[in-house]
Order: sequence, then structure tokens, then C-alpha cells
Amino acid sequence: MKKTLFIIAGLLVSITAGYTLTSAQQTDASLEINSLITEARVGDEFDVEVALKNPGLQSVISVRSWLDYNENVLEAVSVDTNDTPFTLSAPGETEVSADQGLVKLGRSNVSGGFELAEGKVATVRFKVITPYAIATVIEAYDYQISELGHTSVNIVDQAFPVNILSEEPEALVINLNPGAQPYADVDAAATTTTDFSPTDVNVTAFGFANLQRPQNLQVNTGPGYVDLKWDSSVESELVGYNLYYGKTSGMYTRRRTIGRVNQYRLDGLNNGEVYYFSITAYDSKSQESDYSDEVAIIINQPLSSTSPYDEILASLFARVPLQPQNGPLVGWLSLSAIGLGGTLAFRKKSKSNLSPKND
Repeated sequence: MKKTLFIIAGLLVSITAGYTLTSAQQTDASLEINSLITEARVGDEFDVEVALKNPGLQSVISVRSWLDYNENVLEAVSVDTNDTPFTLSAPGETEVSADQGLVKLGRSNVSGGFELAEGKVATVRFKVITPYAIATVIEAYDYQISELGHTSVNIVDQAFPVNILSEEPEALVINLNPGAQPYADVDAAATTTTDFSPTDVNVTAFGFANLQRPQNLQVNTGPGYVDLKWDSSVESELVGYNLYYGKTSGMYTRRRTIGRVNQYRLDGLNNGEVYYFSITAYDSKSQESDYSDEVAIIINQPLSSTSPYDEILASLFARVPLQPQNGPLVGWLSLSAIGLGGTLAFRKKSKSNLSPKND
């Protein structure tokens, strides 16, 4: 009897483990929106690639990745799908809808499944049509957890399509016409664009929300990640925050939309490289506030922050050994002070000499 119970228990553990593994694998796919350039000028053309990452080697039957762009500043010139394993186009998709500011990408696989670790979905060529200095966003449109949205990666599970894209793809930010006239200097009545500009101006008249700019942004870091936090807001119209970041001060090449929280962890960053961060608040119409103050940090070097968390220093002094008021304790404190001062001095020198590469 006991032997039978052990066998049944072992089978249940095996089944549960197998189900857990399958469930975990069904959420590990991602879509990336990438470009080799981070800035362009009026008349320039540049390519944006949508790529699938499939580390679980699941059998992906279709990918839908509509791109939302500002048709007032960019023209979608062409869509190239010559080098993609998804050889079939969904009806009415893989085309440009210029009046809506959308590139509709919908692809499937005639062989019944794509099981490689990565593959290109499509390459879209854009042309800059504005002469003004702004930054513009190219981002995924209508992401939903289910397969019913316009951004999804689908497999077949028990004869039903299942979306295994667990997170919205990161938006791509391109800086346009650096050094030219800022977009905020244009007559507000002449345009309805809501693209953001890294210039510190009052942009409420240009379709931005009348929200308070986020205050007291702070950053800490560990291996490959940063933890950010800022002051909470009680504004009723506040829906959430947009986190902007990049490797050049004031020029943010990535955006991450987050909810109504006051702290966030961002991972996948390169150790030893300096990153710059700023956040905006947004309302129910996706209209944004002004930028917060910018903060910068060298990844995996906690004391490199421009405004390190109080707990960093608290944890440092928490390690002070319980010693008499002379002797070893005095030496420990002296060495710690010298080390801390040296680290901060190195940070200041390093940040003044660093010339970060663009994404």
C-alpha cells in the first residue's frame, strides 16, 4: 500500500513539474523593435526590424506586430518580408496604413510551426519628413495578453491559438534633426502630434497632459539591472508613468510604459556602461507630463548614482563591527571613509570622461 502511494505521489509530482515547465515555456517569447540608428535628419531613410526571440523553441504558427508611428513626422516607405520564415501574409496585413499611422504586420508559417530560437518578422523602412528637432516613437500597437490584440506571438495548444508574448515590446525612440529648431517652437495650431521632445519646455499646449512632472527620481543598480523609485503622486488623472532611458544624456533611445507605481526594476542592461534615465507621468489619453530630472548610473556600480538610495549608505554603515571606540574600529572607519571617497571620486571622474555608445 505504501509503495503504491509513493508511486502515485511520484506521478503527481512529475505531472505537476511537466505542467509548470510547459506553462513557463509558453510565456518566454518576445518581440524586439530595433534600428541600427538612433538619430536621423529630414529626408533620411532608415530601417526598423521586428524580430522574434523564441528561447523555448516553441512551435510558433503566427506573429502579429502592428507598429504605431507618427505620420506627421515619419513616412512608412516599404515593408520587406523577403528574409523571414513566416512566409504567409494575413489578409489585409503586411501593409502600410498611412492615414492611421500604422504598419500592419501579420505573418504565419505555411509549414505549421517555427521552432528556431530567433527570426525576423519584417523590416520596415521609414523616411523623416519633418525638419524640426524632436524625438519620435515607433511602438507596438494594441498589445493584449490574449491572442485578440494586434501584437501577439501564437502557438496552437489543444487545437486553440495561444498568445505566448507575455510583455509588450519596448518602444523604439529615434531623435530627429539634432541641432535644428525645436518642435516646441512651432505654432501649436499647426499640428496635432503628441511625440515627446527632450527639450525642457512647457509643452502642455502641444497635447501633453497637465500633470505634475515626477519628482525625486532615484536609481540604484546591481548586475545587469537598475531599481528606480520616485515620489508618489495623488493626482486623480494620473494613470501611470513612461520610463525613458539611453546611453547619451538627454537622448533616450528606449521607452518602457509602466503602471501607477513609484518604483520599478529594469533589467537586461550592460554591466560597466553608463545609462541615463528620466520619467514622465501620463493620463488616460496617453498625454504626458514634462520630464523628471535626469539621473545616470554605471550598471553594477551602486555608488555611481547621481542620487543613490539612502539604504546604500545605511547598509554600508550597518556592517561596522561592534568594537571599542579606539583600536580596530578607528582603522576600519578610516579605511571605509577612504574607500567610499575614492569610489565617489572615481565615479565623478569616470562619468566626466565616459563617452557612451548609442544603442
